[in-house]
Amino acid sequence: MLTPYSLLQAAEVHITASDLATEYSGFLAYFGIFGALGFRWLVLRRTAARQPEIGATGSPVALSLQSAEIGAARIGIIGALFMLLNLLMSLSARASDKGISFGSAIAAGGGRTVAAFLFVAVFLLAFAVALKRARAAWIVAALAGIIYALQNIRSGKWASLVNPLHEVAASLWIGTLFVLVVAGLPAILRSTLSSERRGTLVADLVGDFSPVAIGASLLLVITGITTAWRHLRFVAALWTTPYGYALDVKLVLVATVVALGAWNWRRMRPRLGAEQAAHDIRRSAKAELFVASLVLVVTGILVSLPSPRLPHP
Repeated sequence: MLTPYSLLQAAEVHITASDLATEYSGFLAYFGIFGALGFRWLVLRRTAARQPEIGATGSPVALSLQSAEIGAARIGIIGALFMLLNLLMSLSARASDKGISFGSAIAAGGGRTVAAFLFVAVFLLAFAVALKRARAAWIVAALAGIIYALQNIRSGKWASLVNPLHEVAASLWIGTLFVLVVAGLPAILRSTLSSERRGTLVADLVGDFSPVAIGASLLLVITGITTAWRHLRFVAALWTTPYGYALDVKLVLVATVVALGAWNWRRMRPRLGAEQAAHDIRRSAKAELFVASLVLVVTGILVSLPSPRLPHP
């Protein structure tokens, strides 16, 4: 008789700390790179365009937004470094599994490995130049991000785009929120602007982030359901397999992140305009980011588990 216990016994589950570290570094790479790009192009640019003082040389508003942009570039650099770490760890694991040298593992990867190192170099260089507030560098980083996310389209299989788009959607939501909380809001709250002006500028930034979060979360749901269905194969796997258990935990945590985001949007955002409200929403957003970090941990476990096998009579 097929039982949950027999399925657990049959599952070949072997997850190492190295596996989790490799997966987690990959997630952080996406969040750093696409979070920086999302903040710069989808949030900061819109906010800056509506500020009448932005054209004045040395104005406090311009200086605070410039500081936020530089902070985003720094996070982009960190994301690129995590991409390099993920690549090196993956190659090291491949060399260990196949009993070959590290150089042989690079050679075995062929053009795909070369392309991966090239993307790392482009992102590092683009974000480094972006520290000087060079718009061209941000354009290069954005184009590299689009190509990187859609590179699997060469295979001709649309299903190969689901996972990258899922990670991009998560990064544009939570990654952009991270950049907003770590780089955007502090740049404004520590500026020489008046308390009232700081409050209204934070309200503008958060207001411009909201549609990004909503759009990214919708894409995340669509790609997440697609991915889950492709791997689960049968509904009972949700409560009869290790993969299903991990997915259940992830769904609960994601629902918590969504609930915290909804709370910020419905209850906290309307209060913005005063500086104290800006500090309050920053604290609330940190709680959202903390739960999101737990989602990444569970996701690292999830992708390391084998997909459920269809039960046989």
